[in-house]
Order: sequence, then structure tokens, then C-alpha cells
Amino acid sequence: MTDKSAAIARKSAYKLALCQLAVAGVIALAFFLAADAAAAKSAFKGGLVAAIANFVFALLTFRVNAAEQPELAKAALMRGHSVKMILIVVLCALVLQQPDNVAAAFAVGFSLTLLMQWSATFFFKH
Repeated sequence: MTDKSAAIARKSAYKLALCQLAVAGVIALAFFLAADAAAAKSAFKGGLVAAIANFVFALLTFRVNAAEQPELAKAALMRGHSVKMILIVVLCALVLQQPDNVAAAFAVGFSLTLLMQWSATFFFKH
């Protein structure tokens, strides 16, 4: 991977995190229209947990150029994934402890925002 293609991959990863925020907003809007403000807020918090975790993953993973330092890039990938998983658990625990949280809306917001990254290959072609 050249410096140019590494920069493109890094930019795509950050763009994915921004798109996840947009998806979280759309899901929250749907909950607001279908249910109430508490459900919308919970759904947005779920989407926010997924987007923040993926942004941190991209930040940690794409710091290293894989063409120049493949072993360091592999370690960065593993570290980024580990931090992402820990961050998801901690953020979910914090949000689910809040008294005004609607757990079902939170789960839907989190799940749909997280699943959005699987469709990223259709939208971010290099």
C-alpha cells in the first residue's frame, strides 16, 4: 500500500464513521416520529456508541503505513480492534445504566448503525 492509497483508506475509514453518525441520526428521527423523544434519544445513543467505537478503531489502525511496516500495522490493527471492543462494552454499560434509557431503542440504534459498516464496500469504492 503506497502512501497515497493509505491516505485514501484512512479517509474512507473516517468517512464511514461520519456516515454512521448520519445513520444514527436517521434512526433517531424514525424513533422520534414513531415513538417519543426518549426512544429517539436512546436510539441515537446506540448509534453514537457504534460510531465512536469505529472512529477510535480507524484512528488507531490507520496510523501506520502497512507497506512500510507490515508487522507494526498488524499490531495496530489488533490494538485498534481490542480497544474498539472494550470501548463498546464500557459505553454500552454507561448508557444502559441511565434511568431514562429505552433499552430496545438503544439496541436497535446500535445494531443498525453497526450493521451499516457491512454495506461500506458498496459505497466506498477506491
